[in-house]
Amino acid sequence: MIENSEVMRNVLTTLLKISNRKATGGDVAPTMGSLIKKLEEKYSFLEHVEIKDTRFLEAVDPITVMSDVNSVPPTEIGKAIHEIIYSMNESLGRDAGFYFIKEIGNRIGDDCYTTIRDDMGVNLNLMQMERDVSRMERRLTDRYKTD
Repeated sequence: MIENSEVMRNVLTTLLKISNRKATGGDVAPTMGSLIKKLEEKYSFLEHVEIKDTRFLEAVDPITVMSDVNSVPPTEIGKAIHEIIYSMNESLGRDAGFYFIKEIGNRIGDDCYTTIRDDMGVNLNLMQMERDVSRMERRLTDRYKTD
């Protein structure tokens, strides 16, 4: 099994790379950093996660996850990962694209994907499906409002 800190670092790094590519306003590291700080109230272990603003630092790894996270129950890590992915998807709005969550799953690697699904309770396929259904519901609601 992969350690919590490695899973968290991998997911956040992947999320940051995908978000940066899709965002129209440039580097999203400050947005992700603010989100992590905000979620610390709910998930105290996130104080051991640091997101560096990479706009001015080229060679530095933007994500640091300390080993203290390894003592946290995997399901708690999973809840935080779920909320972070969901919130980043929301903050990007239309820029995220239709398959934002699916792309994360495709890029984190099989071991990490299996760990977050089986040990942490984060089903990225289900998250993507929920997002798709929500998007369809909004479209239908908008369509019937105009009729």
